[in-house]
Amino acid sequence: MFYEIVHLLVDVVGGLLVGACLLRAWMQARRINGANAVGSFVMALTDWIVRPLRRIVPAYAGIDWASLVAAILITLIAVMVDLAVRFGGLPPIGFMLVLMLVWLVKWVLYLAQLLIVIAAVLSWVNPFSPFLPVFDALTAPLLRPLRRILPQAGRFDFSPLVALLLIQIALIIVNRMAYQLGAA
Repeated sequence: MFYEIVHLLVDVVGGLLVGACLLRAWMQARRINGANAVGSFVMALTDWIVRPLRRIVPAYAGIDWASLVAAILITLIAVMVDLAVRFGGLPPIGFMLVLMLVWLVKWVLYLAQLLIVIAAVLSWVNPFSPFLPVFDALTAPLLRPLRRILPQAGRFDFSPLVALLLIQIALIIVNRMAYQLGAA
């Protein structure tokens, strides 16, 4: 029971911090100004780790490498804590690195899912929300390929539903990989 509680806490806190770091990098890559409510929240949540890393890992080619390194480091720490509690010590580094990649992919998929759901709900509930342009800009590159393929059904856009379905399929695969590694 203790392990399940620690696993839940590590998954929630780690997922939140990693998601915020990844969102910070994605916002910079999409050239979204951080002077909005979403940007302010992300900056406040990640400044403690990203700012010191910027001294070591500068941005390059429009990519916020410090935010990506922060996401990787937080994921590695989360995996180490999870495995240390589960097994009473740390397994081989190769196992931890593979599991870190699995968790990182899982959290990327959860972030994409969250952004798509927020954008879709905002577009239905309050299409004049000041947050909608931010979420549209964040999700447009994810949905654009699907919008090219899917037929139009009047004013209804099926691309968020298809994207969520594809993300769920990818999460099933990733979670199965984590389960087979012995650390779901």
